[in-house]
Amino acid sequence: MSSTADEPNRYDQPLPADRELLSERRQRRLRRWHWRRLMRGRVRPLLAAGLAGVLLGVGGTAWQTQAGPFAPDEVCWGALSRNDLAATFREPEDVKAVEAPVLHGERSMDGPKGSCQLTNSDGDEWALTARVHRLDDRAGDDGKWADEFLSARLTPLGGGLLGMASDNRAWLAIPDGCLGRPGDFDGPTVVDIALGSWITDMEPRTKERDAMARMVVKLVNKVSADLGCAGTIADPVERLPEAARYTRTEKPDALCGIKGLTLGKKRKPDQYPMITDGHGPVRTCDRDITGSQWEQRLMTVEDPRLAAIFTGMTLDEGDRVRSATGYGGLGPNLGVFRARCQAGPTVFLVQANEGGMSADMRTLFPRYVEAEAARLGCGPLKLTLPRPGHSR
Repeated sequence: MSSTADEPNRYDQPLPADRELLSERRQRRLRRWHWRRLMRGRVRPLLAAGLAGVLLGVGGTAWQTQAGPFAPDEVCWGALSRNDLAATFREPEDVKAVEAPVLHGERSMDGPKGSCQLTNSDGDEWALTARVHRLDDRAGDDGKWADEFLSARLTPLGGGLLGMASDNRAWLAIPDGCLGRPGDFDGPTVVDIALGSWITDMEPRTKERDAMARMVVKLVNKVSADLGCAGTIADPVERLPEAARYTRTEKPDALCGIKGLTLGKKRKPDQYPMITDGHGPVRTCDRDITGSQWEQRLMTVEDPRLAAIFTGMTLDEGDRVRSATGYGGLGPNLGVFRARCQAGPTVFLVQANEGGMSADMRTLFPRYVEAEAARLGCGPLKLTLPRPGHSR
């Protein structure tokens, strides 16, 4: 433990007189020794054993950080082999791992938690980070996490799994049978993996998407087994559709592929959207994507376990939006509404990342919520919006 300004370093204190005299005697005795004497008689094997111990100690440190000649073949809690890394890293044998073990039970108040980072000579910008954590709106998971991991670039894994994957992001919830189903206001515990920086304007590559899907399934299987849970999740890749593509057939009277949804007077948006491909926990429509940012997002969170992380947002954001069967808020660039549908609590969200969108938001948000509620069988919904200029 390091010393503080108020606590003198114990190695700087003067020795007592009797210990100082003893120290001088030892110095005189040590000056009589020569290094060659250490190699005589029984001392030589003892020295060799000591050197071996030092080397084992160094090897132990390398094993802990999983680098160097003692690095194991399996990384990230023993879940991934070097072959598993071949689809992601050019030189999987040179990948270095730095891990924080998955803590759970009494050692973690917020459920299982751990992390693993994989790097090689390509640099940190291509590092792969795997995390085990519980989704929580208090941790900002309704913001940055949702921006990346609920993007339209990700494909639902299907087969009843609560998870999605793209070519540089993937996540999967640990099955309810392992940890129990989360409460109405608690998000699920997930394993997520992020590869490099977030790039959203490029269409995802199917081959790399499949590799990320396989990887996150193997991580969840290993974490679940370490938690004492039985059963494994099968490889989901065979049932996955092609990776998401821009929708080039969008019609002015069916924005984001939703019949009857318009901006008024059949005004056509400037750019094609990217829409979640396949049925899953969310349906996201990202449009006007430039670089790493979309300008507009329309998202329906259909799985109640995932909808829980937006509870704080629906209660706190914007001026109050009311309905007989739900509640939410509307601000200049964000509209969010929570209703109870057949599957349970569902969240509808319309978000803009550019200024001057208030007029479109007031037009688009209620139409989107009402159209999506009808699609999911929890309509008809009729929203009462706050009057412009009136807060809460």
